Amino acid sequence: MGFMIRTNQDYFNITAEIASLTFKELPEPLPWIEPSINMLYLNSASSLIFGNYYASIICCSTLLEHTLRLAILDPNNNGLQRKLSNSQLNKYQSISDLLKAPNINSIIPDTQDMDWWIQIASKLRNKSAHYIIPTLLKLFTGKDYHPDNYILTNEDGTPKYDLLHDWGSFFHKSDYYIAIRFFNESTMQLKKIINNTTWESDLSWWKSQADQYNMFFTFNWNINSMKESLSNMYIDLLARGKSDLAGGGTKNGEIS
Repeated sequence: MGFMIRTNQDYFNITAEIASLTFKELPEPLPWIEPSINMLYLNSASSLIFGNYYASIICCSTLLEHTLRLAILDPNNNGLQRKLSNSQLNKYQSISDLLKAPNINSIIPDTQDMDWWIQIASKLRNKSAHYIIPTLLKLFTGKDYHPDNYILTNEDGTPKYDLLHDWGSFFHKSDYYIAIRFFNESTMQLKKIINNTTWESDLSWWKSQADQYNMFFTFNWNINSMKESLSNMYIDLLARGKSDLAGGGTKNGEIS
């Protein structure tokens, strides 16, 4: 048995390799509830496996606040069964406000989970939403979020090396470590939120989005599967039409 040697020749090559490695790190996905929740989750997951880590953090932050808001305002109905006015949806302006809602203990009954939400509300969520990347580097490049051989921050938040908290440093490895940890923790917390409601899977609207969601998480994201999928792609319809007129054609519309 010989060794397989791969060299990254182009951006697609790099992205495919990142996808094949990162997908293995994802947790079991959220159950399908409704498009407003699951498509945000899909955006965060797909951004993560394709190497767009900051985008994943932003999507995940938005999803946390959105899901918590819906659970606080109506834990009994979801999807098309939920009837909320704009004034109701705007009642709470932040995660911090939501954590003070009268029924919060029924949605987040565990004190350790509540501590997690409080920390996320005051630190990662607000800092990522306001694009303060150096603050993210200060707060999340220590031993809790980074592996032992890549800790960049002292316990007091000061950088171990010059220019550590420059924006560019975030996009070296820290963006990945923060994003994958945040995504996994958020998935666990979102599942708990959902379990503390009586929401049911709603397929009464845009079922195609549920299909897309399931296709992403059931696809085998390895290099061979991606190559096989690419070989079955349809070529551009206009190009195919010109080819057919010229007497060329393709086999079942596939790329030759």
